[in-house]
Amino acid sequence: MKAIIFDLDGTLVDSMGYWRSVSRDFMKTKGIDIEDAVQHKMTTMNLDASLKYLREYYNLEESFDELMSGFSKTVEDFYANKVDLKENCLEILKYFKDQGKKVVIGTSTADHFANIVIKKYGIDKLVDGLYTADSVGYLKAEEEFYLSIAHSLGEKSEKILLVDDSYLALRTAKRAGLKTAGIYDENSKETWKTIVEENENSLENLIDLKKL
Repeated sequence: MKAIIFDLDGTLVDSMGYWRSVSRDFMKTKGIDIEDAVQHKMTTMNLDASLKYLREYYNLEESFDELMSGFSKTVEDFYANKVDLKENCLEILKYFKDQGKKVVIGTSTADHFANIVIKKYGIDKLVDGLYTADSVGYLKAEEEFYLSIAHSLGEKSEKILLVDDSYLALRTAKRAGLKTAGIYDENSKETWKTIVEENENSLENLIDLKKL
């Protein structure tokens, strides 16, 4: 294993509960209750794609720009003032960094939002790069997302490990040839059984990555 790609939300930072609630709460103001299948599908999308998907799926009357404006201010406040790190986040990043591994973040979250929390907690000093769906040009549901990162790192797919709490992202990474490790997140516990069944490695705490 030459490199590790860490997801951000639900993996390094404890934010998936917020993302679920903000999407559901936002849609409830429009009299819509988001189905679980829609919510899971959005975990591999960036914010632009998520809003476009919601707008089209539920036939919303607002323009994309109106939806984005309403979301952005709320999300900025969350990442700046409310989000917490997952347990042992900084320790495991430093552990792999000290081993000389290439450590990067691969996330659906927009660069601007991701950088707020990454810099706040000093994560930026422990990783070699931030790859977002916006910067890579592909969604996490597309194999090209992971292949592009592998190319950027100069490593073969099979030499890279993805650590993620989304079973959809893990499935896609496996198809792209990466090694995978599913990490438990309370907010997606209903998919934990699927993650355990489909991945060679399934961990309940980031510190368990030391055992791999």
